[in-house]
Amino acid sequence: MVQSMADVREAIFAFIAARNPGLPSGAVTGDTSLVTSDALDSIGILDLMMHLGDRFGVEIDEDSFDLANFASVDTLAHFIDDRRSDV
Repeated sequence: MVQSMADVREAIFAFIAARNPGLPSGAVTGDTSLVTSDALDSIGILDLMMHLGDRFGVEIDEDSFDLANFASVDTLAHFIDDRRSDV
């Protein structure tokens, strides 16, 4: 089954919601920064990257671990989607 960027985006939202059960619905949007918001801490970001790598079959190496890729939920979804198309 081919998954779309919308699937990647939903996976990110689901991960954040599971990690922060007390986070109000709608508190995280596509524009929410994963670096400066309280959505995830640094360990949460690492766990999210491993989760997305496993789920979408992409390898996320040290060189591509750039904070610019976490500028927002949508930026990260684009990054993962682009990595999937490179495979």
